[in-house]
Parts: sequence; structure tokens; C-alpha cells
Amino acid sequence: MKNILLVVVGLLMHISVFGQRIQELPKRIFSVNLGTGKSGTGDLYGLMVGFEYEQQFRPKLSWSTELAMTIHDGEDQLLVQLDNFPREDMSYRFTTAGMQLAGKIGYHAVRTKNADYGIKLGVAARYQSTSLADDREILFPALTGYPVPVRILRNTEPQRTIAAVAITQLFARYTFRKNIVVGALAGLQLDTNGDVIFPQFSLSVGKRF
Repeated sequence: MKNILLVVVGLLMHISVFGQRIQELPKRIFSVNLGTGKSGTGDLYGLMVGFEYEQQFRPKLSWSTELAMTIHDGEDQLLVQLDNFPREDMSYRFTTAGMQLAGKIGYHAVRTKNADYGIKLGVAARYQSTSLADDREILFPALTGYPVPVRILRNTEPQRTIAAVAITQLFARYTFRKNIVVGALAGLQLDTNGDVIFPQFSLSVGKRF
């Protein structure tokens, strides 16, 4: 009887430990975030891609670091038709691109075996370059007497800037078999250069380990 009791207790302890190991998710994640965002400078939609490493240090808290890149572009469209000549595209095209390194703290409001929802707050250092002129004006032939429109561009801000960034993100993700993680992000960021990227929407794919 004593031997049977010892076997039963040992079996229950083994099941308990094994079950806890199954329930506990690995505390580290490496993910790729790909999405779109609207840059407040010029109201331009563009692409955002980031590579993020995250590590949990409390049951509901984590820290992460992300290297991200953004590129936004647009144009002031201007199509000109001169007499019997083919129509010409004299549009002004511009691009704003940047790279940033961020550190974030995450609060996991809901964290189960598979689901994970919460919010991240962070700061970043951002390098940005833009060809977008600060002031743009078109003078038409009726005013200038010149046969085609004349465009005037004025630059009052530097082409290249370095700024500090504040970041807020909401996240939701699900862990599948083999610890593959798929999720979504929504957020905003603003920096000391006066640039805002909002709204931001990204899909995230990664792996826990």
C-alpha cells in the first residue's frame, strides 16, 4: 500500500510539473513587423518595417528593442498639354525616409497559453532625410507669360534631421504550434522635429524561444 501511494504521489507530481511546463510560454520573441503609416509631414502614406527582440521580465511586463525603417512618398501632380505636342508630366515627386532604434516597455493585460494583448510605450532615436520642400508654389502662364507653369520651391528646414521619438503601440497576437507568433500592431509616434506618424498599422510574425 505504501509503495502504491508513493507511485501515485510521484505520478501526480510529474503530471503537475509537466503541465506547468506546457502552460508556460517562452519568455523571448524575435519578430518582423511590416505595415503602413501616415506621415503628418505632407500627409503621406508609406511603408514601415521593423525587426524586434522582446523579453519578458515580469508576469505582465516585458522590454523590447526594435530597429525600424520607414519610407513615404508623394507628388504634386501637374500634367501639361502644349498645342499639338504630347502631354507632359511635370509633377513634383518627393520622398521622406527614416531609420530609428527604439526601446519599449510592454504591459500584457491578457496573457494566456496562446493569446497575448497589451500596450507598449517607448522612446527612440530617429534619423530622417526628406526631399519634400517646406513651401511649394506654382505660377501659371497667365501670370508669367511663360508657355509652361513655373514651380517655386523653398526650403526652410534641414534635409537631414536627428530627433527623439515617443512611441505608443497596442498589440494583439496569438501563439501557434512550434511557438510561431502572429499578431497585429496599431500605434502612433511623434518626435522633437515635429513629425508625426499616425495612424500606424502593422502585421507581426515571429518566434518564441
